[in-house]
Amino acid sequence: MISCIVIGAGPGGIVATKEFLEIGLDDVLCLEQAKGLGGVFAKGYDNLQLTSSVTFSMFSDFWVGEGKNHHFWTKEEAVAYWTDYAFHYGVPDHIRFNTKVTSVTSIEGDAWQIGLDSGEQLQCKHLVLAIGNNNIPRYPEWCNKLTDVSYSHSKDYKNAESFKGKRVLVVGGGESGSDVAFEISQVAEQAWVSLRESTGWVVPRKRGGHAADVSTHRGIWDLPREYGAYLSPFVLKLERGRKDPVFDALADLNDKVRSRYGIWGIYGTKTLALPKAIANHGCKVVGDIVGIEDGGRKLTTIEGEVLENIDAVVFCTGYRNSANFMPETLRTCDPRQLYKHMFHPDFGDRIAWIGWARPGFGSQFPIMEMQSRYCALIFKGALKLPETEQMKQVAQQDMEAYQVQFEENANRIRSLVDYHRYMDGLARIIGCSPPLFQYFLRHPKLWLHLMYGPTQATQFRLKGPGKKIKLSQEIIYKLPISTFNHIVKAGLRGRIRYALRPILSKPIPND
Repeated sequence: MISCIVIGAGPGGIVATKEFLEIGLDDVLCLEQAKGLGGVFAKGYDNLQLTSSVTFSMFSDFWVGEGKNHHFWTKEEAVAYWTDYAFHYGVPDHIRFNTKVTSVTSIEGDAWQIGLDSGEQLQCKHLVLAIGNNNIPRYPEWCNKLTDVSYSHSKDYKNAESFKGKRVLVVGGGESGSDVAFEISQVAEQAWVSLRESTGWVVPRKRGGHAADVSTHRGIWDLPREYGAYLSPFVLKLERGRKDPVFDALADLNDKVRSRYGIWGIYGTKTLALPKAIANHGCKVVGDIVGIEDGGRKLTTIEGEVLENIDAVVFCTGYRNSANFMPETLRTCDPRQLYKHMFHPDFGDRIAWIGWARPGFGSQFPIMEMQSRYCALIFKGALKLPETEQMKQVAQQDMEAYQVQFEENANRIRSLVDYHRYMDGLARIIGCSPPLFQYFLRHPKLWLHLMYGPTQATQFRLKGPGKKIKLSQEIIYKLPISTFNHIVKAGLRGRIRYALRPILSKPIPND
């Protein structure tokens, strides 16, 4: 019997296998149905470019290379980095490619039996699902009424070639929807984007040649989330102050966001693709589709606007969390019912999900790595999971907290988490939280990098299980620090605000 089987060799499966091997779980096997590494990212659309910079997207202990601090990987570059990382840590020796899992069955002795398309049956003690949650497309119900127009999902989109000269509706305004709309609007006769309410909070990849997510740092993100209601109008005012049509379109989109915490109550759309489509290529934003006539040739929005002579509809409407090869009770697990979006309370350490936590801002790859580190410690026996009822209680508390922060988006996007809160929460459990106050007193330069550099994975290697102090410091000192920009200023203003709150809220004593 194999100690651990990992299903999937995308970034989650690669880093999970690496962490298991590094902690001493040598009997590890990773199963991948494709012929190479990369998972769904390797199959993305032709011009796919990540929306988190390389310094945020990198794994904690494998440097991206000099001069790339503000670069954004293409899908080919991302796969190349993961491949180099995998070979550096000996991961490919434990992967079986061209191997499709067809069934997973729970067997006696708290073990799993894995059926393969070859007919082979494998057994393991621990099972890790690292297939991501971008596998089964989700469509609105009205797509079934599109009988006279072509329709597709962004999962199958490669490029805009087939949409030349057509009238096309793109449904959804996330990052993939924005990229698809931008490409199609350049070649279509007319393109529209249908939004239920708003996009995510739109930010550019870069500002002045610097990666914008360098500002996703503790200097601002350690503030209470309610501060987002004050931060958001401030950012909007600055965007409009540019007097640039693209940033005017960006501000118009962000102005639609109605979350109580503004920028911190929704997910990020970290690309200027949709604002560029609107400002430069005539793309129009419309509301939710409520009326379908003539087999989809005529569509009516919730505001009563009529779109006519539609040729094609592209749905960028996300995915369902599902793994059809799993037992019925585990096929469609809700990430919000899992302990830390990882462990099913009824199955304990027998099974873990890697990659079912999507950050509103930040990058999913550091989350995958932190999940893998925690999972490795659990499988090794260095840490223990809480009791069943406590796991359920924590999952419920986390879900309620995210419902307060993200409101309807927390219910609609079940994997959505707050990057900083999630990473810091796992770090406390693992015991690898960086001692910020200690560094402030003894190592102010390091503290400055941790507070005002991107909150990526390397800072969680400075102490605790899996620490790599020398390597971590070398990497951290190479990372960029945010310029003294509007985000830093807003963070300082917020700190003053909360520092003075106890004083300002005290009643004035009577003479």
